[in-house]
Parts: sequence; structure tokens; C-alpha cells
Amino acid sequence: MGIERHYSPVALGKKLAQFNLDQETFYELLERELKVKTFQAEQEIRAGVSTASGSGLLHIPEGSSIMIAERKITDKNGGFVEFERAFYRADMYSFKIKLSRNSK
Repeated sequence: MGIERHYSPVALGKKLAQFNLDQETFYELLERELKVKTFQAEQEIRAGVSTASGSGLLHIPEGSSIMIAERKITDKNGGFVEFERAFYRADMYSFKIKLSRNSK
């Protein structure tokens, strides 16, 4: 369970407003209809505590541990596409990351 807030450039947002985002997959819509080719994302995940308003939406006591994720997405030309800030219940999520190294 989480709270996600998405921010896009105004021009892109006006184009997105023409579509029902409850019935579309966001990134497929960007590529298929708006011809935006997303390329790269940078994401930071950190610990935090819930606020009064966030706690109500997440159904947890105020001040509970949460995970905060911030992600910036750019297109293949380096142009800004989206910034997302999300708040997740820490008791409902885990992350698994696979790392590798190419040795010489």
C-alpha cells in the first residue's frame, strides 16, 4: 500500500490529461500515443516517518516507519519526463536487488 505523487512538465501533463489514466498503463501510453521514449530512471529509497495525513491514507499510526522513494525519469535525449515521490508502508514492502560485476 502506498501513496504516489507524479509530476511531469506542463506541456506533457496537458497531453496526458486527454487520456483516462485509470485505464491506461502510464509508460505504454507515453510511448504509444505521445511518442515519448523513456530511457533512464534514477531512484532513491530511504526510511522516513509518516505524517498525520499520510498515516490516515496508509492506515498506520502517525510517526510509523515508512519507506520514501523518489524517482526521476528522462527520455532518450535526456529530457525530463517525470518525477515521482512515493510513500510506502514499511511493513508491506521489501526490495531485492541483484548486483553483478564483470571481472577481467
